[in-house]
Amino acid sequence: MRSDRYYMLSFESTHAAISAQRHFNGRLPISIMPTLRAVQAGCGISLRLEEADFDGLKKLLPELDSEGWQLYFVEGLGAPKAISINL
Repeated sequence: MRSDRYYMLSFESTHAAISAQRHFNGRLPISIMPTLRAVQAGCGISLRLEEADFDGLKKLLPELDSEGWQLYFVEGLGAPKAISINL
């Protein structure tokens, strides 16, 4: 069941978003989503990961290129609040 609390990875390019999706596919339960309006930067494509899977994400993030993405914690419905996370 989807929650109103989750993590979102936004990307500077569509290529980076697709590469990350392929990287996580089969390793983490992710879904593609449009980048939230609350986040002004990015290519418009983001990846969503449920809050319960955050520890797995932290383990796999170092395998991505260090640039070209930003992690957000998102909370709320309708007009959700997105908080930038620096790891």
